[in-house]
Amino acid sequence: MDQMTIYLVLAAAFGLFMAWGIGANDVANAMATSVGSKAITPFQAIIIAAIFEFLG
Repeated sequence: MDQMTIYLVLAAAFGLFMAWGIGANDVANAMATSVGSKAITPFQAIIIAAIFEFLG
């Protein structure tokens, strides 16, 4: 495998993990008010968060 291809794959993998981490951190802020006010249950919040995390 070419060295530039390896760098590209590593950069894409690190970028993916960083984006996932940032999204996972921010989803708690977005769902806390809805769950705290009892508008939705924690299970519903997990389902909603999983769907939108998957969609990007």
